[in-house]
Amino acid sequence: MNNGLTNEKELRDYINSNNWSTYNKNIQDLLKFSFGNNINSTLPFYAEKCKGQIKPDLSVTHNNEKKYISVKKGSGNSVHQERIDVFFPFIRDLYDEDTLNKLKQFHYGDGTTDDTGKARFSASECQRIYKTEIASLNTKFNEWKYLKQFLDRFLFKGNIGTIDADIVYHGTISNGIWASRQELYEYFKTHTFNSNALHFASLTYQVWGRNNDFKAIHPDRRYIMQVKWSGILNDLSSIREDRNNE
Repeated sequence: MNNGLTNEKELRDYINSNNWSTYNKNIQDLLKFSFGNNINSTLPFYAEKCKGQIKPDLSVTHNNEKKYISVKKGSGNSVHQERIDVFFPFIRDLYDEDTLNKLKQFHYGDGTTDDTGKARFSASECQRIYKTEIASLNTKFNEWKYLKQFLDRFLFKGNIGTIDADIVYHGTISNGIWASRQELYEYFKTHTFNSNALHFASLTYQVWGRNNDFKAIHPDRRYIMQVKWSGILNDLSSIREDRNNE
């Protein structure tokens, strides 16, 4: 996490301390993609850290236009965390009690839907024991009218955010890859993602800390869900390839 925050700061500082003529090609290409024909190379770009619990990390302002960018680095990192006392009601409202109970079975992993089981299973055991429930949930979660709402929650807006990320950027100052929100919508809508894991397209659901041995230092993590995007580089690369072939 600290490495990610350092990377965001380096990007902000680089954009603010340079100008169009001194930006490297990677940043020039990112800004061209972000602002298109609105770019005026004689005008400055101003990057600012986004405040609050929203998905964009940076805002970049140029020529009276502002773009919001979600910055990622590395692989396998969590892209979303949420307490289940907030996420579970969202699932109930989106679907029904039966769907929520299937998710509770997988999340608690103790043979119950109310966290009262005396024995708790590991993540791999849960994937095996709740195979039927996972398959049912995956069918529901990946129907586009619902998947789009999950993508907004996990990648672009969050559960309390008021500002959408326009672009997802993965990389550093010198090397990066990116896609717009609309490109990601289209990609996730038109591709099929098969997985035995509980998933939303190529994003996967997990419990932050199952505490299946009842000895965790942070037992409260059992009540927080996480979403990971381990396929981020593959997805962004596929989108870039399609873009270049247009």
